[in-house]
Amino acid sequence: MPDNTLKYTRAEKLKIVKEHVDDGLSYDELSKKYGLATSTIKYQVRLYLAHGDKAFISETTRKYTREEKLKAIKRHNDGESYGLIAIDMCLSDPSIVKDWYIKYLNDGEEGIQDTFSRKAYKHHDDKVLEREYKKLLEDLERTKAENEFLKKSFPQVLKRSKQSKKK
Repeated sequence: MPDNTLKYTRAEKLKIVKEHVDDGLSYDELSKKYGLATSTIKYQVRLYLAHGDKAFISETTRKYTREEKLKAIKRHNDGESYGLIAIDMCLSDPSIVKDWYIKYLNDGEEGIQDTFSRKAYKHHDDKVLEREYKKLLEDLERTKAENEFLKKSFPQVLKRSKQSKKK
């Protein structure tokens, strides 16, 4: 099943997790209901059980130091799973640790740098609205420019039309 986790906000993910923890819905039921992979829901539940609401509510940008990343990479080299490391670090997705590890394999220790956390992914509708808003702003700027051009050229057009009528 394709995983649609990016289309859900943190608050929506928390709601899904609470449907499992508080209401007793199974992973399979939630998977079918929301179109998420069962493994994704299990990870989110484990994250919630380890860190509570703060794992889903915190919208602040967190800085991941080079040292933290290298410790996570060492833990993976020592046999720990990406998921376990990510839960301990309160990361929204275990693929973040995997990305760090791949970067380490490709570029060595020099490739690992301090970075800020991934911003909460925007809901699909928010992305569409943002694109439409940008398009409308561009259209407005073009219309303003056309309007200014017409205002400046209108007296000349009137003047030419009066001259043609005189002939």
